[in-house]
Amino acid sequence: MKHGIYFFDHSILTTAIQDFTAVIREDPSNAQARLYRGRAYAKQQQYTNAIQDLTAAIHLDPSCWLAFYYRGCIVREIDPKRALQDFSVSVLINDTQENFSSFLHRGIIYSKQHQWSIAIRDFESVIALNSSIIFAYLSIGLILLLHLDQYYEAIRQFSNAIKIDPLNVRAYLYRAQAYHKIHNLSNAVKDINRAIHLYPDKAELRILRGQYLMLLKKYELASFCIHQLAKMNEGNEEFFKAQPVQQALIQSFCQNHSKAIECLREAATSHPEPSMFVLLGKIQMKAGKTEDAVGSFKQAVNLLMTSEKILPPTFEAAEMYYLMGLCYMEQINLLEAYDAFSMAIRLHACYPDAFYQRGLCQMQLKQTKCIRDFNRALVLCPSHFQAYMGRAAYYESKGRYSKAIMNCNEAIKINPNSVRAYFYRGTLKYQNKTFRAAIEDLSKTIDLDNTCILAYYNRAICYHQIKNFRKALKDYGISLLHQLSKEIVLKVFINRGLLYMELGDYANACEDFKEAALLSPGESQIFQAIGTCHYRLNEFEEAVRSFDQVLRLEPISVEAYIGRGNSYMKNGDETSLERARKDFLKAIHLNPMCMKARICLGYNLQALGKLQSAWNQLTVVIAIDSKCDTAYEGRASVSLHMGEMFSALQDTNAALKLTTTAPLLTNRGVINQLMGYLSCAMKDYQQAISVDPKYALAYFSAANIYFHNHQFSQARCYYSEVLKLEPRNESAIMNRAVTNTILKNFEEAKEDFEKAVCLCPFSAALYFNRANFYNALKQYELAEKDISTALSIQPNDAMMYRLRADIRAKLGFRREAVEDYKQAISIQEQTDYM
Repeated sequence: MKHGIYFFDHSILTTAIQDFTAVIREDPSNAQARLYRGRAYAKQQQYTNAIQDLTAAIHLDPSCWLAFYYRGCIVREIDPKRALQDFSVSVLINDTQENFSSFLHRGIIYSKQHQWSIAIRDFESVIALNSSIIFAYLSIGLILLLHLDQYYEAIRQFSNAIKIDPLNVRAYLYRAQAYHKIHNLSNAVKDINRAIHLYPDKAELRILRGQYLMLLKKYELASFCIHQLAKMNEGNEEFFKAQPVQQALIQSFCQNHSKAIECLREAATSHPEPSMFVLLGKIQMKAGKTEDAVGSFKQAVNLLMTSEKILPPTFEAAEMYYLMGLCYMEQINLLEAYDAFSMAIRLHACYPDAFYQRGLCQMQLKQTKCIRDFNRALVLCPSHFQAYMGRAAYYESKGRYSKAIMNCNEAIKINPNSVRAYFYRGTLKYQNKTFRAAIEDLSKTIDLDNTCILAYYNRAICYHQIKNFRKALKDYGISLLHQLSKEIVLKVFINRGLLYMELGDYANACEDFKEAALLSPGESQIFQAIGTCHYRLNEFEEAVRSFDQVLRLEPISVEAYIGRGNSYMKNGDETSLERARKDFLKAIHLNPMCMKARICLGYNLQALGKLQSAWNQLTVVIAIDSKCDTAYEGRASVSLHMGEMFSALQDTNAALKLTTTAPLLTNRGVINQLMGYLSCAMKDYQQAISVDPKYALAYFSAANIYFHNHQFSQARCYYSEVLKLEPRNESAIMNRAVTNTILKNFEEAKEDFEKAVCLCPFSAALYFNRANFYNALKQYELAEKDISTALSIQPNDAMMYRLRADIRAKLGFRREAVEDYKQAISIQEQTDYM
């Protein structure tokens, strides 16, 4: 046995096998002899005999970890599953440093089976047992780099390998690639330089350094790398011939197209080959010289023709026509492009890109046959991303959005990280009015590329549609932070302005429309919107100026005349009312069927006191459209003004048959109240509240009826509801103050009076009521002060003089009280006389 081991250790394998065979013949149960003979057979590549011996050794000694290890090594290529079992049993028997190789080989098998996490654990076990095994560090690093996208951890593993062996060129090369992945190109170049220093004759390393230098935009250094490579291969004739091509490619990449073209022209002159002219044409295409590129491709076609002027039906010939077709598409010569792509297909019938491009060409020519070409491209290449996108565009042009979305789905299956596909599918879903689904796709687009500003803009529109105004405003804001085309910026300002209007934020809306007007000063609709915003902000002079600008741009704009007329109406003076009347008349002259203009004219005539004319105008509107509830409401208002209560009630009822709104119900309640039908009025107010629980006027009117009926607790509750909705409603505050006074809630009444005074410091009625309040509390000095203030605001009121006389009498100011009584009598006599 010792003799055999000696020869085995000195690689005299035939003698060693003979010795081990002799031992086995004498002692068939000798597991060690079986183990050594199996190892010797393995070294002689007699794997069948080796496996038999190792299996026998395992059978004789199940705890022999080496037998499991060596058998695993032999079968790992032909039977990985069995090899995994052997290595696993080996490490189960012996998991010490002595058996780290079992972990190493098992990790390699797991890597080949793409079981990355398990493989990493085995390599980590190797490092734990023997930290000097560089292969383990490199293996972990490569798995992290190539398969798990954990680039920083990969860099750490490669760095550990370099610490152990600073001369390991693979570690530098792999770490450079990892640095490239995290865009740390300067460190990537440093590592490649170290690798070149270790292996200066490796051309691939110099090419890689050139690529990294290009990415760093160090074009001179990149070009220098190519020249170095050329010098290294000066003795290689083939490489020397290819040098101009490589120089042209590097110049083209550096955007020095003219130098690249010059270099290739020289090469094509000395070596007039079709491939050289094709490459020249491609670079001319990059330079935007499509006419020159077509000439180069035609020269390539001429060189490829046989003596019989026939082109061989090869892919090379088809590609030339395909590239010519692309040039014609760029020149928008669609018919020539169609012919070129057709020729490419004729030469090479299995050319999916040619079918796709011909389909695009036909789609631009409005030919429905384009769908056939897209389908053919997909038959030839089921993973043709562009063909699915082209087919989606075709179905969109036909309004078949669901079909278009389905094609985008297929495109995304092919390229799950395509920004274009997600963005396009999002816009299709928007057109299909599935806004929430569109938002999901546009959000995915932004996740993939947060610089895709159009995705933010389109997502803002979707949020706007689903009334998520906060997120819509955020996306519009993000869109404006980036450089956009003038047209998109204009749309953003207009859309955001419309959103602000929808929110009732007319100040911000106005600012956005003003920005839009600067970008498009000839767009009348923008100035129309600005005028509307000023009108809503009670800035009526500015509104008039905006509508003036609309009319300068579009003198026949009915909406502008109506808007300017309404702005004049708000001034209230007779001159403004006349101007408003003229504007409404012009609007009617331009469009006699414009009911909005006629309704506005009706209100205008009512304000001018021309009640019958107003009534007639609103009657015309009703004759034009018997279902115009606004006209019935306006005529009811005029009838009420004329004292025709029953007519007003009839028109309000007619309006309510067409639409049920809280304002209409409240108006009917007011009419019923004026006619003395308080119970009917209360029913109307209560119904108005049920229709719109936030309509303050209904609460206020109902509270007044409760007050009139001496139901003061209910009145107080309803006045409080008004103030929840309109905290600055001075009438409600004052009425609640009076109600609290009657209910003897004096502290609350005092607070209400103070709030009312802050809101309306020039209301005589307010001071009069507070004077009554102080009088009831016997605080006569304060009462006398308030009633005097009321009289300074409204000096000809007999009731106020009478109250002040009573208060002054209680204060002992008899002479002043008598004077006030006399003044009250005098005013009353004048009133009675009149």
